[in-house]
Amino acid sequence: MKKLLLSITLFTIVAVLPALSDNKVIVVGQNVQNFFYSLDRTRTTDNSITLSNYTTEEGRTAKLNAIINALSVYKADIYAFNEVEAKPEALQLIANAMSQKTGFTYLAIEDGYDYDLNDPSEASGVIKSGYIYNTATIKPYGNSFATGWGYIYQRQMRLQTFEQISSGERFALSINHFKAGDPADANGSGTTNGAKRIDNATALLEGLNNVQDADVLIIGDLNSQLGEECLNMIQNAGFEEQLIKYAGEYAYTHCYGGGEIIDHVYANSTMAEQVTKVEVMPVANKCSLNDESLAYSDHNPYLVELNLKHFDTPTYSFTKATSVKADGEYLIVAPLNGKIEIAKPVSSNKNYDYLYTLTVTEDNGVITVTDLTNVFTFEDAGSNQFYIKDSNGRYAYQTHKSGTNYYTTVAVTSNKNEAHKFTTTLQTDGTFKILNTTSNYYMYATIYNNTTPEFTMTNWSSLNSGQYLPWLYERVFSTGIRNVSTSIATPVNVYFNLSGQRVAHPVKGLYIVGGRKVYVK
Repeated sequence: MKKLLLSITLFTIVAVLPALSDNKVIVVGQNVQNFFYSLDRTRTTDNSITLSNYTTEEGRTAKLNAIINALSVYKADIYAFNEVEAKPEALQLIANAMSQKTGFTYLAIEDGYDYDLNDPSEASGVIKSGYIYNTATIKPYGNSFATGWGYIYQRQMRLQTFEQISSGERFALSINHFKAGDPADANGSGTTNGAKRIDNATALLEGLNNVQDADVLIIGDLNSQLGEECLNMIQNAGFEEQLIKYAGEYAYTHCYGGGEIIDHVYANSTMAEQVTKVEVMPVANKCSLNDESLAYSDHNPYLVELNLKHFDTPTYSFTKATSVKADGEYLIVAPLNGKIEIAKPVSSNKNYDYLYTLTVTEDNGVITVTDLTNVFTFEDAGSNQFYIKDSNGRYAYQTHKSGTNYYTTVAVTSNKNEAHKFTTTLQTDGTFKILNTTSNYYMYATIYNNTTPEFTMTNWSSLNSGQYLPWLYERVFSTGIRNVSTSIATPVNVYFNLSGQRVAHPVKGLYIVGGRKVYVK
């Protein structure tokens, strides 16, 4: 009976697709069950996971075509996949095929992941999660971030902010793949592999400190059913499950074990206001298809429809830093003429200049700005060094003046290979010595000719009066995400029956509340 109902649902979905308005954003997520570009399948991973079920180019093409034929009908703005081989060619192949099928241009979000197929030590990191996006409607914004190594899956949490081109509205999308295996114990506290999924959830929530927009959507194969502590943690961090909320009894995505709800869609409060539909697409696994020859995964995909809204003018808060972290966003700050000045990047029409300033105010230790124009990102360069990238996506370096001397201006390049590396050393007064390790010049603030406040570079042994090393103010994210404990999950007033359906007014019986089973008398 369930198969029949799912087939009817598919017909309805296809029929209404043309009616989707242009201001919508469609996200489709799916575990594609080990889509590999590589064809050498003579071994399995250290965890005895079969890498794929094909060993020829014909087999790979057949699986690729099945994926594209099933998913291209949705013409999604963003496709987010689990279990794609951790080689750049795998996502590129899907993007190219989706482009050819739909007539749109899809690109993959590059992540730099690769592995040596013949190195057994790398066998635990052969699959990853990733994105492709329609370049006509969507563009990536800011950095792509990943966290959580181990348990088979390469960087099991991926985070990317996307911008809708037509509206300029943005949202952060996190695609995740939690550890599969033995279930958690009966009360949901998570032992055995459930404990590993707690580790996954911890990495996910910590990684959200790197979001670049306040509206956050978490999706993916979490290998977890309601009642597990890893889902409690996400819910109690301020997220609501949207797949069950919208799809109800049709929320089953996984083929085996009675049709578990183990893929999930979570939204924080501002993102939930912009979710208009979430549906499971019964087009991929053999439990849903009348023709099992069309199956290409043990998971069905799910569609999330968004209507991105413009809220009040955003504000971004920064507090004084005492350390510098990789990929952190910072204001470069100094007191000049009794004012608080922040550095502005080199103008986009110049390749070098002094960093001129903007006057800001500080309120109770917080600097608040309404845009991120003057934010600098300190990217990890290894060995406690950083590349400094401005909001125009250009990296800092210095040019030679003559011989081994350098100009005191900051030069910028879009080619990271040309950038210089910097160290950031905290001083006793809370300032930082931001030192170019190539030129041995460091950044300081001054007022040139008593008229122009600016940041410049020098190699002096000490600074004079009226010259200052900068403070760094680090961005504080306000996303509605709450800090959570992995030990106790606080129940919330949302009831689900044991089939996973949300229940507005529970009657007598057993329910799941806040991820835990409770009995209503």
